[in-house]
Amino acid sequence: MRPFCARAAIAGIITGLVICGSVFAAPDITWTPEGGWQKSPAAATTKAGAEFDRAFSLYVKGKYGKCIGLLDDVAKHGGEPLAEEARILVAECCLGAKDYRKAFDRFEEFIEKYPGSRLIDRAYAGEVEVAKAVLGGKRIKILGLRIWSGYAFGEKVVDKITSRRPFSDYAREAQIALARSYLRRNLYIEAASSYQQYVEFFREGPEMEEALVGMGKSIYLDAQGPGYGPMPYYKADGVFRDFIRDYPASSLAPAAKQYSSMAEDNLAEHYVMVGRWYLKMGKTASAAVYFKKVMAEYGQTRWAGVSKTYADALGGSE
Repeated sequence: MRPFCARAAIAGIITGLVICGSVFAAPDITWTPEGGWQKSPAAATTKAGAEFDRAFSLYVKGKYGKCIGLLDDVAKHGGEPLAEEARILVAECCLGAKDYRKAFDRFEEFIEKYPGSRLIDRAYAGEVEVAKAVLGGKRIKILGLRIWSGYAFGEKVVDKITSRRPFSDYAREAQIALARSYLRRNLYIEAASSYQQYVEFFREGPEMEEALVGMGKSIYLDAQGPGYGPMPYYKADGVFRDFIRDYPASSLAPAAKQYSSMAEDNLAEHYVMVGRWYLKMGKTASAAVYFKKVMAEYGQTRWAGVSKTYADALGGSE
């Protein structure tokens, strides 16, 4: 029995060495924003490694569908760390093929299985790319066809990213993408809320100026008009005035000034309408109060002259 045991032990050692050899000879991949995915030039010494090399070559050539099967096989049978690298490349293949729903699912699987991976940041960044694409109008696939708007799906992706890592750059990029999407789709209340969340969470973010102006613009555009309550115009004008004060040299300052002027013009028109209503009711003293208010507070608008005409007719503008 001893010779048999010895042979078994030796076989076990050899097997272990083979496994270790496959681990250390496994392809090593890295990702950078500038260069994308890169693979070390070391030659594969195992069947799984050779399959990975072939799949990576197909991926680089943009033949995503052909390499997914190879990578799935490596992920199942290749052992670690090959399986780890294969799994994230499957997600990348789905992303490259613009199958955004499947890409997100694969990135999620990777994050769940390898939370401490050296490639985890790329998985998060991949999910942000999914969110940006679908919120930007790209359609997602159902039964292999791109026939369904991905907006609702994109919003869920943003929720996932921002809840998992709320103060990260991934959450910041996802949040601004969501706000832009809402504004582009004329969902002004949702846009204002999303821009406000950006302002509250990412005060030092590079899109801060865009977020502030976007918030003011969304509030302004959500207003129903000067014939209704003036509060949206007050709020929007306050945002724009603060922006002009805090960012006078910003490239967005001219747009902020324009929107501020439009908000004030609507406020002036609102109070002229109120004054006219009081005139119709025969309450001339109350009407004069509003006409004088427009002259005093909104003298730069076109309604100042209209108010002066009314005020003069009511007994002077003093």
